Amino acid sequence: MTAWVVRGGSRGEWEETFLSGGIVGVDFGQRQSAAEFDSRESLREDVMAGGKGRNAADQLWNFSHEIRNGDMIVLPRKRPKVIAVGRVLGDYEFRPDMEAQHVRPVRWIAQDIPRAAFGQDLLNSLGGLATVYRIRAIDSESRIEKVTDQRSSGATVEDPETTPSIGDNEEFKVDLEEQINDRITERIRQRFSGTRLEYLVAEILRASGYRALETRPGPDGGIDVVAGQGDMGFGQPRLCVQVKSGRSAVDIADYNRLQGNIGSYGADHGLMVSLGDFTRAVRNENERTFFQIRLWGPNDLVDKLLETYDDLPDDIRSEIPLRNRRVLIETEE
Repeated sequence: MTAWVVRGGSRGEWEETFLSGGIVGVDFGQRQSAAEFDSRESLREDVMAGGKGRNAADQLWNFSHEIRNGDMIVLPRKRPKVIAVGRVLGDYEFRPDMEAQHVRPVRWIAQDIPRAAFGQDLLNSLGGLATVYRIRAIDSESRIEKVTDQRSSGATVEDPETTPSIGDNEEFKVDLEEQINDRITERIRQRFSGTRLEYLVAEILRASGYRALETRPGPDGGIDVVAGQGDMGFGQPRLCVQVKSGRSAVDIADYNRLQGNIGSYGADHGLMVSLGDFTRAVRNENERTFFQIRLWGPNDLVDKLLETYDDLPDDIRSEIPLRNRRVLIETEE
């Protein structure tokens, strides 16, 4: 069996349709079933005659003819930035009633695996800009399956980084911004674990105009930082902040605990920061309480770091040295 990346639209607009409908699909502007073409070349001619390029035709051929029943489908999601994994259940279908008209049925095994669960070489392989392509990292299918099984059983998920396979990114352009964010996230994870991450978050808030206080370790109800606007910190909004540096996604119990602490701390709002991202239950609940609590997953934290980088203390910038405020300077450990 083979592992494939299939994306849910350039902005992730089809992801929920795929996950709720047990399918995966592509478009490429082709309004005719790819099953009617008996060779890659004939499909290329038709797709290119319609104004699309050879690459689009080859991706559609791979989707309709090369992907097999039982193959693994990996959907790197944009809303939120997590990974969904499933198995192909049946043959290619042409569905003119759908936006993504070229469809394969899929049994989704996991829908919200944190990106942090995978080694950097796998994340690199998942970072192509193409819509459909074969994953070429070493032992990719077995490693993804192991993480998926651990995720399904509720165990802590982690895929140790292996030596990147030669040619991982030779066949497709890569999403450099996503790769850079992943590398900065990993550096934060290495250098700012535990209370050090609380310090980093507090400094980002200070650089954003807040007066921030890191709470003392102990029975604080999970609140790690409190912050308020104004010279004395008495202004609004007033925040209580919970910070999680682990690789596992934050679950609804932690979210509910933060929500309950907002009033007891005299705060207006809550902020939850997690390097392991958040479960679907948390994301769903946050839609209901959007005006009360904000979530910073790994990419949100990196974005806030970049926004405030020039105003952060020297010790933080020395731990996360950036060139042009975007490219991580690789140094020997």
